[in-house]
Amino acid sequence: EKYCRYHRDHGHDTEECRQLKNQIEDLIRKGHLRKYVDRDAPQGRREQRREEAPRHKRLRTGGDEEVITFSEADYEGVRLPHDDPVVVTLLVELFTMKRILIDSGSSADILYKHAFDQLKIPADQLKPVKTPLVGFIGETIHPLGSINLSVVAGTAPRQTQVEMTFLVVDTPSPYNAIIGRPGLNLLEA
Repeated sequence: EKYCRYHRDHGHDTEECRQLKNQIEDLIRKGHLRKYVDRDAPQGRREQRREEAPRHKRLRTGGDEEVITFSEADYEGVRLPHDDPVVVTLLVELFTMKRILIDSGSSADILYKHAFDQLKIPADQLKPVKTPLVGFIGETIHPLGSINLSVVAGTAPRQTQVEMTFLVVDTPSPYNAIIGRPGLNLLEA
C-alpha cells in the first residue's frame, strides 16, 4: 500500500523516505536550499535517528537488483597478482569520508577518533562499550564507545543506505574507518 514518489517504488511512503531526507540534508549542507531553511528551527533529527532501529535498503535499478562485477577494464594499470588493500570513499552522516579500509577479517566496524571528531557529533552520543578489541598482534584497545551512523554506498540512482554501528577507537591509523564483516553484511557485499 505504501508508495515512495522519490524511488517510484512500493515499500515505504515518501514522507518516511530516509534516502530522500538525506539527499535534502546534503543539498542544505552544500547551501543549495539556503532560502528554504529555517535557521531558528530546532535541530532534533540526530537524536531521533539514534533511537530508530537500523534499516537497510537494497540497491535497485528499474525493479531489478543490480549485480556489481569487474571487467578487464578495471585491471588497467594493475599489476597482477596483487594484494593491495581495498580502500573506498563512502557518505557517512552526509559527509564524504575517504580512506575507509574494507577488511573482511575484522569482526567490527571501526571509526577512528580523528574521523569521529570531524563529524562534529557530541561525545555524549557514544554508547558505552565494555568489551575490548584485540588486534591481530594481540594488542588490546578499549573503545571510547559505539555509535550508529548512516552510511551511503554508491551514487544516485545506484546506491544503498544502511545504519552501521561503529566502535570508536582512539589509536593512530592511516584510515578514517574500517568496514568489517558486520558492515559488509549490511551492504550485502
